[in-house]
Amino acid sequence: MQHTALDRLPSLARTRAERALLTDAVARLDERHDLVRKVAREPELEAILEEFIGRLQRGFGSLSSVRGKRILDIASGSNSSRSPTTGKRTALFEPWFARLALELGAEPVALDAGDLKGERFEHHRVDLGRTGALDFLADASFDGVQDSRLFGSPEFREAYPRRRDHERVKAEIARQERRVLKPNGVVIHSDNPPRP
Repeated sequence: MQHTALDRLPSLARTRAERALLTDAVARLDERHDLVRKVAREPELEAILEEFIGRLQRGFGSLSSVRGKRILDIASGSNSSRSPTTGKRTALFEPWFARLALELGAEPVALDAGDLKGERFEHHRVDLGRTGALDFLADASFDGVQDSRLFGSPEFREAYPRRRDHERVKAEIARQERRVLKPNGVVIHSDNPPRP
């Protein structure tokens, strides 16, 4: 019997109820985004989804607790992303975190410089390297925030190649994350951890 993402990912659930929720979410990801075919073509995608499931479990205590949460996904990935090594279109940088959160019942808001047209969650095309780019988001309006892979993005590195740009953007994103999080909100994951 051939192993697929539809088989493996639900096994990451901690409870029977969470397993049912995750099984349904993964099935909808396959139906809407051709997940199984994309994992077969790019096996690394399964590990990315496993990582996102773990982040949500750690951030909210359970996948069931994600329901109804407003979650900001900074540098979400897009439908126009290209591989940094081949330059070809890749599923690895599609907005999987926001897609997963939506299928688990959350209200994700995705931000990226790439194309997110056709996605079923709220999304905005944003130049994350520009100071004040997130000022349009209301203060204390998110239950959770994630930023991931911005500084490894080939598009970002091309637009902002200098180290001082990266330091400025890191400081701006950290400031914005603190501003948009609700008082009991969680940083689900950050590639820009706070400095001691």
